[in-house]
Amino acid sequence: MPMRKEQKVRLGVLLVVLLLAGSLLWDAFHRFPAVNTVLSTLTRPISFVVGGIGSGVKGSGNYFASKSSLEKENAALKKENEELRQSNVELLGMKAENERLGKLLKFSNLHPQWKMVSAQVISRDLGDFKDVILIDKGQGDGLQVNMPVVNASGLIGIVDGVYPHMAKVLLISSPRSRIGGLNLRGDSRAAGIVNGVAGPDLLLEMRNLSRNADILPGDTIVTSGYSGYHPEGLVIGTVEDVQMDTGGLTKMATIAPSVDYGHLEEARVITNFQGFADFLRKEGKDPDAQPGKGGK
Repeated sequence: MPMRKEQKVRLGVLLVVLLLAGSLLWDAFHRFPAVNTVLSTLTRPISFVVGGIGSGVKGSGNYFASKSSLEKENAALKKENEELRQSNVELLGMKAENERLGKLLKFSNLHPQWKMVSAQVISRDLGDFKDVILIDKGQGDGLQVNMPVVNASGLIGIVDGVYPHMAKVLLISSPRSRIGGLNLRGDSRAAGIVNGVAGPDLLLEMRNLSRNADILPGDTIVTSGYSGYHPEGLVIGTVEDVQMDTGGLTKMATIAPSVDYGHLEEARVITNFQGFADFLRKEGKDPDAQPGKGGK
């Protein structure tokens, strides 16, 4: 339907009024600060809503970015913590090893008359009585059967079998082992035969002590050298208990070995000891068959 003339006139007047009002408002906005404040106040809610929506969207993005960053940082810290823990374990291991090697070196310096081959324990708890260890030195290193094996704590045992690059060591805690023992206490010097006892405690017994032997709990027992396989003066262990034998004719002492077999890692083999057993062997005799002499 064609627009009437009156409608056209009204529309024109409205446009002129809107243009005039807009012009006045623009002029007032720049000329009068009060008007500027009023307009800002009126439009602030709209700006706040629109700005809030924008900030919310931006804030959500920041949240997810921050969460991802924290997860990466946490993973990096966990990895660093694990590495530090492993480094600490390695340092403690190195410290313990250095202490053990330092004691072995001191032991060697105290006995310059002996030639020793250093060895690492590569296996433990072999055999029916769990009385054998393997070391990583053998025939190629000059080892032979019956050579004494020691560490800084004392006597470990004796070489019981030799292979090209390893050797089997019979521990003194074995029931198959017999050692000449001597009370280190100067006013005693009681002597007997020390042998291992089958069982989990790895204790030793010192037998053939005379009825009046002066031996007490706390005394230190060392090798006497009488067995022919060990130099004298190597620490065997400490007396824990003393009792009379069943017949009441001799005494028997229970001894805790000085060597900690549960944490045995290094050893040294004495390669140049010439004892009574070697002398008998050169004479064509069996040292283990000699009366009154301890075996291995």
